Amino acid sequence: MNILVAMDSFKGSVSSLEAGEAVKKGIQAGMKSLHEEVLVIDILPVADGGEGTVEAFVAGTSGSIKTAIVTGPQGKPIEARYGRLGERAILEVAETSGITLVKKAEQDPWRATTYGLGELIRRLVQEGQREFLIGLGGSVTNDGGFGMLQALGYRFLDKDGQALSHQICEMAHIAKIEDSHVPIELKDCQFIVASDVTNPLSGEQGATAIFGPQKGVQPAEVETFDGLLQQFAQQTKTYLNKDFSRKAGAGAAGGLGFAFLAYLNGEILPGFQRLAEEKHFDERIKASDLVITGEGRLDAQSVMGKVPSALAKITRKYDKPLIVIAGSTSEDAHQCNDHGVDAYFSILHSLGTEEELLYPENTLKSIQQTAEQLFRFYQKMKAL
Repeated sequence: MNILVAMDSFKGSVSSLEAGEAVKKGIQAGMKSLHEEVLVIDILPVADGGEGTVEAFVAGTSGSIKTAIVTGPQGKPIEARYGRLGERAILEVAETSGITLVKKAEQDPWRATTYGLGELIRRLVQEGQREFLIGLGGSVTNDGGFGMLQALGYRFLDKDGQALSHQICEMAHIAKIEDSHVPIELKDCQFIVASDVTNPLSGEQGATAIFGPQKGVQPAEVETFDGLLQQFAQQTKTYLNKDFSRKAGAGAAGGLGFAFLAYLNGEILPGFQRLAEEKHFDERIKASDLVITGEGRLDAQSVMGKVPSALAKITRKYDKPLIVIAGSTSEDAHQCNDHGVDAYFSILHSLGTEEELLYPENTLKSIQQTAEQLFRFYQKMKAL
């Protein structure tokens, strides 16, 4: 029997690989108690461009994961991970400007910056790196890439010719954009951006209106933030003589998609699709008898291009059963059943505070216990 374990990360708690290993341990425990033999348990970390992208792409390859000190979203130094895979560097916004790096009570979209992402890119460019894959997901920023671009050498000047800081409120004062400090090597770089977000930069479906509230933007501030991004887009249009603000994906990661499209000639591709191609998902699912996936929270949005629904499209093609193990499930999660998820289960077995439930050791234990019970039931049902 072949089981493919393709877990996404449980945001703010455990990584994709850690979740997958916990499922494997649970299956092995169930196998032992039932005296069953599983021929293969294939662990495949997955991500859609958000948290865990570096690990998902590097896992099972000759690549490596490295670390660097950069400016975090709150302006303080942090250690960020990135991957080296052949000629390519794998970066993720969640590592440099991620929402899990900031306590919810301390979220401040007026100060949250993408400067650290730009620092890391520039450092790697100076080291000779020319190919980049950037995972855009899980950001706590809403700055349109304003900070990242400044770290890369772009200068945004006010009417008096003074350089502005990288806080989003400064966007209102942009009078000129200057690029004499941008490394010439940046023009030789290729940026593939992994993101399943198709929203434009601004407007009713833009970065702020749709994603701003989860990053601390208050309802009364949405219009102000959106207006600043529109001003930034207008100044960029004047500078480049081209408008990128309405392109699909421009609103990804608080507008970082816009910065990559407009300033770095980036190409936005669906995150899961890119990973699926590189990791040969079709072949691995076709060879499996059962596929188990999971994420931190399963809800109706999970059918909108997230990992469970993306995997379901492949499992349906090969008529393979798909089970989801989730940190929690919402009342509307049943919609996932209509999109190829055969069954889903929550790992919550007891009540506790958010901090207690997200504690990695508790999460891993709960995933393992759930996987064991699911496997025991699956085997009994197969025997009927």
